[in-house]
Amino acid sequence: MPYDRMLADLFRDEDRARNMASRLMQLAQASPAEAARERLQLAEFIHGPMDKHMSYEERFIFPQLARRGLGEELQVAEKHHASIRQYADKLQAATAEQAPQLIFETARLLLHHTNFECDYIYPELTHKEWIALMKESAEQESGPSGPFGPGSSDAASRRP
Repeated sequence: MPYDRMLADLFRDEDRARNMASRLMQLAQASPAEAARERLQLAEFIHGPMDKHMSYEERFIFPQLARRGLGEELQVAEKHHASIRQYADKLQAATAEQAPQLIFETARLLLHHTNFECDYIYPELTHKEWIALMKESAEQESGPSGPFGPGSSDAASRRP
């Protein structure tokens, strides 16, 4: 089964979001006009691939982690998810003048969130435990191939 691949995809999503957030924070400070042109792309990334990632965590990963005693950390992560989604909505409605600051704030929250999960949630399980968790998640969602495995119609489209 491709559970190692599913796990790698999950963590790769975090890395991509972190890299995008870092780049956009720097861009917003260095060139506000250039950053403003990234407004809709960032909102689409959050409402698309990032929302799919966060929803997958909320539906399948977080309940299993809660059973392993990470309830408080997961509450923080879920609050981050809600805030990230709210910022994406704000980005879509922002004016050109508001966009650079809003991009910076959204990117900072996204960076903070990905760092939080990588520092406080992901290290709590061993690789073997993560593989077992991915297997359970795949079986709950869609059978053995899971949401990111072979045959997933949007495994490639989830990448920014």
